[in-house]
Amino acid sequence: MTPEIKQRIQAFRRALELAAGERASEPVPLAWHKELGSFPFGCCELASQGLVKYLRDHDKTLFPYVIAMQWNEEADIHGHVIVALDGEYIDLTIDQFEDYKDWIVAEPVESCGQIGSLLRKVRQLKGSITTRNVTLDVIPHEGHKLYGWLRATADNLLAASEQKRKPSRMPQLVSMDILPQYRAGTVAGASDKATNVSEQKNRQPMTHTGTITECYQPREVRLRETATQWVSECGLRFRKATGAAVGSGVWSANRLDLKSIREIQPAQKEIDLNETSNDE
Repeated sequence: MTPEIKQRIQAFRRALELAAGERASEPVPLAWHKELGSFPFGCCELASQGLVKYLRDHDKTLFPYVIAMQWNEEADIHGHVIVALDGEYIDLTIDQFEDYKDWIVAEPVESCGQIGSLLRKVRQLKGSITTRNVTLDVIPHEGHKLYGWLRATADNLLAASEQKRKPSRMPQLVSMDILPQYRAGTVAGASDKATNVSEQKNRQPMTHTGTITECYQPREVRLRETATQWVSECGLRFRKATGAAVGSGVWSANRLDLKSIREIQPAQKEIDLNETSNDE
C-alpha cells in the first residue's frame, strides 16, 4: 500500500471523527447524528462502504473489497464489516471493541495480526465471511449527501496537510553536495534486512487467477494455493476439493469455479512482485 493511499484512508477516518465530534452540529452531520453520534460504535458498514467508494473515486485502478462477517457467541449474534485492498485489511472501526485499542490502516492478510485473529475466531465459531456489493444505500436517508460531506472534508484535510509539508523558502545554510565516498548508495543494516525478510514472508505472492461467485455475481480475483485451500487476494478461502467457501456447505452461493483457475504468467508475476516491492 502506497503512502498516498494510507494518507487518504487516514483522512477519511478523521472526517468520520469530525462528523461525530467537533463538527457534528453542522447541517449535514447533524442529519445523521443517530448513525454517527457514537462513532466508531455501530458504524462499521457506513464507514467501510464510504471508504471503498472514496478510494475508488480518487483512483479508478484500485479495487478494494467490502468484507462482512457474522458469528454467534454466548447466544448473541455479532457482525462486523471491514475493507481489503491489494492483500491488506483496513478496519476503520475495530476500536469499537474493548479488546482493540486503535483502528487499523493496513494489516497484511497473512500477517496473523489483529484482523487475522478476528477472522480465525469467526471461522472457529462457524460464522460466515462474505464480500458485499459497494453501495451507499446502507446509509439511511440520502446517503450520497453524507458521503459528499465526508469526501469533501477528507480532501480538505489532505490539502491542508500537503500545504504544511511544503518547505519554506529559507536560505540554504549547508551544502547539498554528496561527498564522493557516499555517492554509491548506502548499505542496509542488519535490522533493515530482517524487517524486509519478515514482511516478504508475511505477504505471500498470488500465483493464479480464478473466478469466484458471490451472491451469484462472478468476479475474477488473484489466488494463492495451500495444501487444502485456495486463498483469494481479499483473504477469502475456498476448498480445493469442491470450490465452496470455507465455513459454508457444498452448495454455498459463495464459491470458486475450479475450472477457471489459471496460473499467472511470468510477466504478470513480475508486475505483481514489483507492486509488492513498491508498497514495501
